[in-house]
Amino acid sequence: MTNEDKTPKDQVNNVPSDQANDTPVQTPTPTLVSEPQAPNLPSTEDRSLLLSRARSFLQSPQVANQGVDFKRQFLREKGIHEPEINSLLQNAPPSAPLVPPRTYPQPPPSNLPNLLLGISRVFSWLAGSSALLIFIYYVSRHLYGNTARMFIDIAQRFLLPRIAQSHMARHSLKNHHLTLMRRFTTSLSSFKESQAETWSTLPRAHAWREPIEFSNCSSIDEMTGVFGEKEVQYDKVSPVTVLRCGLADFIEGQDSEEKPTTEELFRYLEERIPWLLSDDGAKYEQRLWEVLSSCPLFIAEPALSAPSTSPESQPPRWSYLPPLAPDPSPLVKSLLSLKLSLPKSQASKPSIFQKTFQALSEFTGYISTQVYVPYRPPVGGAGIGTNLSPIEEQLRREIRALKGLVLNRRSFLTPDARASTLPAST
Repeated sequence: MTNEDKTPKDQVNNVPSDQANDTPVQTPTPTLVSEPQAPNLPSTEDRSLLLSRARSFLQSPQVANQGVDFKRQFLREKGIHEPEINSLLQNAPPSAPLVPPRTYPQPPPSNLPNLLLGISRVFSWLAGSSALLIFIYYVSRHLYGNTARMFIDIAQRFLLPRIAQSHMARHSLKNHHLTLMRRFTTSLSSFKESQAETWSTLPRAHAWREPIEFSNCSSIDEMTGVFGEKEVQYDKVSPVTVLRCGLADFIEGQDSEEKPTTEELFRYLEERIPWLLSDDGAKYEQRLWEVLSSCPLFIAEPALSAPSTSPESQPPRWSYLPPLAPDPSPLVKSLLSLKLSLPKSQASKPSIFQKTFQALSEFTGYISTQVYVPYRPPVGGAGIGTNLSPIEEQLRREIRALKGLVLNRRSFLTPDARASTLPAST
């Protein structure tokens, strides 16, 4: 197509996009043919300009919601070929779905009539019940006055005393409970005061006291031997015990009695207790350092002070000072003084009659055993003596002598004792 062959239709296709949007379909007018035409661009540039205008036309909101048929018809009328129309429609943004018309449900009927009806019913019931009560009151007042007085007298005579008694009983019971609670509160407060006074006299527990099972340990081996065959749990051992045993082992293993520094002591403990190199052991090692620097039982020479920058300063060396025995409490002191004031027991000294008492007890035991022995006649018969051993003969003689002494005890009594045993003369 050349510039001379342009028809009025082509001139209409080159109308700006604003005019195309306002009037989608325009027909050529005779006045456009008679107007002088300006020099036109080449055909390819006109085609690209036409396609860009058509693309912007399809993207406008007024046309985006229109149907595909309307768009195709409009683009054909603008002189755009069918393949170009298909590509433009494919590249055009999708149109929004048509929104159905919004519908609203029918509003429910008003509850105002039912509300007014209910209020009117309530007022009518109130009015009717009031009228009925007034009627009953007047009827009972005029017709049943004596009966009402009788019921009132019965209530005052029988019901009212019982109600008053129950009320007084509840009131007295409540007062009794309050009195008991006040008494209990007073006794509890006095008990707390006496307990506080008693606790003030009790001995205070030592802050750095070691457990009894570890207090006698003098080395790390003895400390681990307390657990026996079980796994050693160092976190349950007192840090004072670990430091004390570590100091004792370190000084014992050295040729000279030179005391260890902090670094030497902890290095020695890590060698003897590998558990200190673990994560839990690092926390326990921090506790060891806190106890070592704060416990008064461990003495540093020279004493710990602010860090000095002088090169002549020496690291502190540690030693263990055993704690002094705590002062006994007043109760223990009084018991000790009472024990010293009591006479010493004489039970440990041997008595001069001890052998005699032992012989008599053995003799009593023998007699008691012989009493229950059954009687056995002699083998030789009556009148025939049996041969007894010298020991048995001596024992028999002693028994006979003892029997004679028991039977004739009156002959051995003193005159005063004999006079006291005789019956008084009448």
